[in-house]
Amino acid sequence: MMTKDILVAEDNLVNQQVVAQMLSRLGHDVKVVDNGKKAVEAALTGTYDLVFMDLMMPVLDGLSATIEIRECERPALRVPIVALTARTESRDQRNCIDAGMDAFIPKPFTSQQLEECINRFLKPTYFSSESVVINHSILSTFLEAMGEYDEEFTRELIRDYLSEATRIRSDIYAGLASEDVELVCRAVHSLKASSAVIGAQYLSEICGKLEKSCLLDDLERVRLKLSLFDGALNQVRQELSSFQEQSFKNAS
Repeated sequence: MMTKDILVAEDNLVNQQVVAQMLSRLGHDVKVVDNGKKAVEAALTGTYDLVFMDLMMPVLDGLSATIEIRECERPALRVPIVALTARTESRDQRNCIDAGMDAFIPKPFTSQQLEECINRFLKPTYFSSESVVINHSILSTFLEAMGEYDEEFTRELIRDYLSEATRIRSDIYAGLASEDVELVCRAVHSLKASSAVIGAQYLSEICGKLEKSCLLDDLERVRLKLSLFDGALNQVRQELSSFQEQSFKNAS
């Protein structure tokens, strides 16, 4: 796996040293900040592949920092944010998801847990050789059919799709937490359809499988596929960003 640039927001000096050492040994470049305000400033530079965020920090706590990052960042360049915290109750996990975090690692954690999390969001091993993240032909055909194949329209479409995908992801986690199979089913069905329209084929396929599990009232199978879902969604974000940049470069 290639070296990644990882931001760690943690105010405890010992914890800073431990997590930085773990990540460095895994081969990654690490920057550590000691409060939420610095985390926001660093994350919004767009240069980090992933953020590990403590929840209890001075100046600005981890949840507030995450909300601010999500409000200010470009959706297509959305950085995965993972909570590192000793708070392990279900409502704490729910608060993390609602704030816009992507995962939750309880303290104390191991190097293996950090590595598994990094692989989950940054290593596209969940794609087979036949899988297509974004079918550019489908996306281009759709944009041309709309008669608005220009930069402003494309950015708005992608921004709206990713914003809706993030909301739907939150609904999926909420449904799983409350054992609400109907909520999960509606959420994955909606994302399956919109993903197919813009050419996000693999994500659409995963949502289809999750929907079938819901129809069988099997939420446990949905939970088992969450890492595939989260990884695919993150890859779609990256691919759509590349699509925009390449399309507008060619047009100029």
